[in-house]
Amino acid sequence: MWGDKGEGPGKLNAPVAFATDTQGKLYFADPGGGFIHKFESNGTPLLSFEDSRLLHASGIAVDSGGGIYVADAARGSILIFFPEGDFLRAIRVAPQPHFSGVIGIGIDGQGNAYVPDALDSRIIKFDQRGRLIKSWKVPQSIPSEADKPSFVTTGADDSIFVAYAKTARIEKYSPEGMLVSSWKMPGTDTVNPGSTITGIAVTDRFVFTASSAAPRIRVWTLEGQLKLADDLGGRLGDASTLQIAVTPRGELLVFDPSAIRVFQFQTHLQ
Repeated sequence: MWGDKGEGPGKLNAPVAFATDTQGKLYFADPGGGFIHKFESNGTPLLSFEDSRLLHASGIAVDSGGGIYVADAARGSILIFFPEGDFLRAIRVAPQPHFSGVIGIGIDGQGNAYVPDALDSRIIKFDQRGRLIKSWKVPQSIPSEADKPSFVTTGADDSIFVAYAKTARIEKYSPEGMLVSSWKMPGTDTVNPGSTITGIAVTDRFVFTASSAAPRIRVWTLEGQLKLADDLGGRLGDASTLQIAVTPRGELLVFDPSAIRVFQFQTHLQ
C-alpha cells in the first residue's frame, strides 16, 4: 500500500483516475493541481507535468507506446500527450454536461481509442491520428434510463469491454462493435441496483470489476462467468469510488481516490 498527499510533482493532491502502461508503470490524472503523475508500481515517482487543460480531467489511459490520453468529459475532449508530457493533440468528443465521476477510455494494440458517450448511449472509436472511425449504440438491447456506458477497456485480442456504472452491466464487443456477450453482477437489476461498478480491468484470461458495495472485487471469465468475489481482507473499507488496473505481471492494483492510496495484490487464479 502506498500514497502521499501533497502539492506539486510526485505528490497526489486530488487524483480522480489512474491507469497502467505495458511495463506496469502507474499514471494519475490529478485535476486538483492540473498534473499528470507517473510512478513505479511501488510508489517511486518517475515523472510529473503540469498543464492548465488538466484542471478538468476525468479519466486517463496509456497506449502501448506510452502516449497519455486524458479525458475531459464535461468539456468534450480527449487530450493526448507524448510520453514525456509534451502536448500532442486534442480529440473532440460529445460534451457530457451532467457528467460526474470517472470516465474509462480504452486503447487497443493498434492505438485506436474507444470513448464512452453516456449522453447518446454509444461507444466512439478513433484511430491513432484522432480520426473518427465508427460509433455504435450501447447497450444493443432496449436500455433503461440508467443504462449509460461509463468505462471502456480492451482485451488482448482487441475485444472491447463496456461497463455501465449504475446498472452493474458488463458487455463484450468485437472490435467492429458486434455484441459477443452481456452479463450483470448477481443481485442487481435496472430498478434497484444492489451495487454499482466503479472500475474495470481485463487480462488475457479474466475481467476484474470493482464495485461500491461489498464484496468490492469480482473476477469473471472473458465470457462473463463469475470466478471469484472478494473483499480483499476488508482492507478497502467503505470506499465507493474504487478503481482498478492490472499489470503485465498479473498484479491487481486498487486505487482509493478518497484516501489517496494504492493497494497492490498478487493474483493466483486458475
